Amino acid sequence: MQDCIVLLFPELCSVNVMQCRSCSCSRLRQVQALLRDDVNTAPDGILCSLGIDSRYNEGCSELASYLFCGLYKHNHFDMEQIPEEVLDDVIILIKAECVHLYCNPVNYGYLLPYVSHWRNLQLHCLTETEYEDEEVAEEFKISSFVSMVQDCRCIGIPYSSHGHVQKFDMFMLEKWPIVQAFALEGIGAGVFFTMKYKLTDVSQRLWQVYSRLDPASLDSLLNEFSTIDCNLNFTLFLYGTAT
Repeated sequence: MQDCIVLLFPELCSVNVMQCRSCSCSRLRQVQALLRDDVNTAPDGILCSLGIDSRYNEGCSELASYLFCGLYKHNHFDMEQIPEEVLDDVIILIKAECVHLYCNPVNYGYLLPYVSHWRNLQLHCLTETEYEDEEVAEEFKISSFVSMVQDCRCIGIPYSSHGHVQKFDMFMLEKWPIVQAFALEGIGAGVFFTMKYKLTDVSQRLWQVYSRLDPASLDSLLNEFSTIDCNLNFTLFLYGTAT
């Protein structure tokens, strides 16, 4: 698998990405541990939807950034050639023993180095030819979402980001396009998402996980210190030349 990734996507196979792959697995396991801590109170799964499908929910974006080691923050994407809505076309359902991932054939190549080692990954992704048909692609996304959550009773939502705490509001959740699509007859489940499942906010529990130091967060921290040090040295240099 690793050799295939190098051949298909050599631009992604820097040392940092290779290191982040194992770190991504470790981070996933830590999130999954939340679902095992107390089987009586923990949700059956944690749902993370990006982009317009969750109305750009910051809590979901924060979880995705954590799992993919800041992939969406580091400008790995060619934004001029790939529309943002295509890059954000991602839905993840994390369960204690497996992970469901919906993506498309465009962003799949960017996610692959991170998810290739995820244990019991169930991938929902169309071929390039199938994805060209917008109606087929949309129906596949909705049916994939329905399939992901069908065995759940209680679903955790990372509703708030650490820097922007919001009151958990299930009525606002029902306004998410992917949640609205869940209620469609025929394609969807034909019932309101918030009526079928018990929903709980897992934001605070996830923040505790995010705060733990690991190789990726340590590297990010060192880079920040390095940037601060460079800026400080440059400022001192300018001050010295001015005096």
